[in-house]
Amino acid sequence: MTTRTTSETITFLHPFLLSGADEVQPAGRYIVETDEVPIQALSFPAYRRLSTFIHLAGRPNSSELARVVHIDPAELAAALAGDAQAPEMAPTPTHRAATAAHEGKRGAREFMMDCWKRWLARNATELRWTALVAGGVAMAGLFT
Repeated sequence: MTTRTTSETITFLHPFLLSGADEVQPAGRYIVETDEVPIQALSFPAYRRLSTFIHLAGRPNSSELARVVHIDPAELAAALAGDAQAPEMAPTPTHRAATAAHEGKRGAREFMMDCWKRWLARNATELRWTALVAGGVAMAGLFT
């Protein structure tokens, strides 16, 4: 029996919780893989789902860099639907408001650090995966 694996990238705009993961996951992009087998009895191509997995970052305060967790596709769909209905994050200030805050209370360094922290919070998952891939490539180079 041959199986096929499909992979898709999903984006959560808000933190979420799935029963397969122990803790709340941060907002960000995640890779979801589905293993399927073809249904032979039909006259058109159709597949039966065997399993669905999501790639997550490692647990905090552990040596894990990443992990793959088995999830329920219906629970994932419900979490995505809830994420889409959740209120949007507070809008970012306009240029004028940001400039006024920058000039009135903080110096340029503090303003840039605040922007950098917000960017890191929104892109944490992608940065972890980038570091994981770059580390893997570096380690592969050491052993070849």
